[in-house]
This record gives sequence, C-alpha cells and structure tokens, in this order.
Amino acid sequence: MLLCPWVSYLIAEGLKLSGIVSILTNGVFLSYYATPNVSPAAKKVLKMGYETIAYSAETVVFLFLGIGLFAFNHPYEKMGWGLVITTILNLNFARALNILITTYFVNCSRTKNKIGAKMQIVMWVAGLRGAMAYALALKAATELPIGPIILIDTLIYAFITVIGIGSVLNPILSKLDVKRKEVSEFGEEESMDEGQQRKSCCGNMKKRVR
Repeated sequence: MLLCPWVSYLIAEGLKLSGIVSILTNGVFLSYYATPNVSPAAKKVLKMGYETIAYSAETVVFLFLGIGLFAFNHPYEKMGWGLVITTILNLNFARALNILITTYFVNCSRTKNKIGAKMQIVMWVAGLRGAMAYALALKAATELPIGPIILIDTLIYAFITVIGIGSVLNPILSKLDVKRKEVSEFGEEESMDEGQQRKSCCGNMKKRVR
C-alpha cells in the first residue's frame, strides 16, 4: 500500500510517461482491490502513515513555493500583469466548467448522497494550486523557451490561491454550512454503510474488468 504508488511512479518516469497519472491510476486500483482486503488495524496504521507522508510533503512543497517566488530572479518584465489576470480568469472559469460537468455525471449515477450546489461552490473555491502545478511548471522552465514565464505565473497564482483563498476558506465553509462528517463508532475510516458501498463498488469494478 505504501510502496506501490512509489514503484508505479518510478516505472512511469523510466518509460518517459506521466508519473502523476500513474500514481492516480495506482490509487484507484488500490482502493478497489487492496483496501477491502486490509484488516482494520492495518487500515489505522496506513491512515497514520499516509497522513504523515502527506503532511510532510505539503510542508516541503509550500517551502519550495515560498523560496521559488522570492529567492530567485524571475522575468517579471516579460510577463506583464495582464497575463496574471487572464490566468486567474481562465483557470477559475475552466475549474467551474469542469466541476459542473463532472458533478452532473456523478449525480446522474447516484440515487442518494448527490453533490449539491453548496458543495460545488466549495469545490470551486477550494481549488488551491500547489504541488502538481509547481512540478509541471518546473519541468516547463527547463524544456520550453517560455518556461520561466510559465513558472513565475504559476508561482504567483499559487501564492494568491494559497494565501488569499486559503485564509477565507473556513468562513466560506461555515457560511455555506458545509461540515465534515463525524466519525462513527463502527470505525475511524468508514461507517458500515460506506463499507458495504465500497464492497459493492469493488464487485462492480471486478465484473467490468473481467
């Protein structure tokens, strides 16, 4: 459970493919096939391990974001503030369109627990740019002629979303009355209904693959 994503990333990078997509695909298959076969005690250990790794990785990413924005010389004169404004408008419009289309198809496949308008607004507002955008921008900075401009544009947008939107996210969640579900007595990871639903999804996935 811990080594499979790392191994899939190394294989994808060795084959000149997308390591991010390989980790995502690996996570989907681990969720369907590996998670139902893990004991509750092992799930608790894995949950703590994943949370520790995720927190450490996020700390390093935000450290690099701050250092990358202020510690190096960037071509601000070539960028222009019009690029930043159009980036903010285009990315927010694209994110809103993506959420509307995706949630529509998700709600069409559900009979309950549909994604409401309030949750869609939260999903749109909470689109904080960080690790993935920064990694792609760093790669573009070394391979494309306009890569340094893409990098500084990404850093500025990430800084605006993390500092600006991240600061007002909790009041927005409270205003829209979007709260995290409380942990049930059945288990820390999932309730009994969620466990049955996961098993059902796992069975449906296995049938489709076969």
